[in-house]
Amino acid sequence: MSQLIFNPPVIAHRGASAYAPENTLVAFTKAAQLGIKWIEFDVMPAACEKPIIFHDDLLERTTNGKGDVQNYSYDYLATLDAGRWFDAKFSGEKIPSLQTVLLFLEVSGLNANVEIKGLANGGEKLVIRVLKEMQDFLAHTSSTILFSSFSIETLHLLRAHAPNCLLGLLLHEYNPDWEQLCESLRCVSVHVNNEIITQDFVQEIKGIGRNVLSYTVNDVERARELYAWGVDAVFSDVPDKIANAVSAKNLF
Repeated sequence: MSQLIFNPPVIAHRGASAYAPENTLVAFTKAAQLGIKWIEFDVMPAACEKPIIFHDDLLERTTNGKGDVQNYSYDYLATLDAGRWFDAKFSGEKIPSLQTVLLFLEVSGLNANVEIKGLANGGEKLVIRVLKEMQDFLAHTSSTILFSSFSIETLHLLRAHAPNCLLGLLLHEYNPDWEQLCESLRCVSVHVNNEIITQDFVQEIKGIGRNVLSYTVNDVERARELYAWGVDAVFSDVPDKIANAVSAKNLF
């Protein structure tokens, strides 16, 4: 069932987020400049239901705003500075909308892991809105788009509303039902927390024909170990360092 190709075998976590503010166009652009072919980003709704690229529930850590992201319309969120917290040279960087990032993917040709945030309320609205905004893009793109979520409900909604989409099962902690979930959801990949992954678990996942991804891996030696176990790709804030260190001639 495995359908994913990673070359180099690394995904830029929220963009090249060690070098630029996470989940912004400059971070995604940096990943492309570094020769990385896959980026990962998070999607959640603004108060107006517009899908935006943002990770936290609160604005404080990565913007000059305050409060719950979902309390504000995108018209307001688009005025916030999402770069200065990282470095003054990124002052003025904005919270991108999903539409803006789709345009970037169209131009750059990058592949993407789109992580949809699980919501206590309105999860189906978000899934439907995301898929609607991506409909034309998915119909014509040559990029590979992999959807994932920590929310099993969200994965079921994605499968129901997009029967042919590529799904990845996210595991922050071990779930004894992981194989049954993979089968019922028709997941093509399992994304395992680096802190809980084991060689045996990798082999179990590979044994049922799924790709194995691991997050978040910034240590070169750890990445080498995971690749030796059979992990197909790792999510990293320093994707260039991982890619350079684990090129074919240096892998083992």
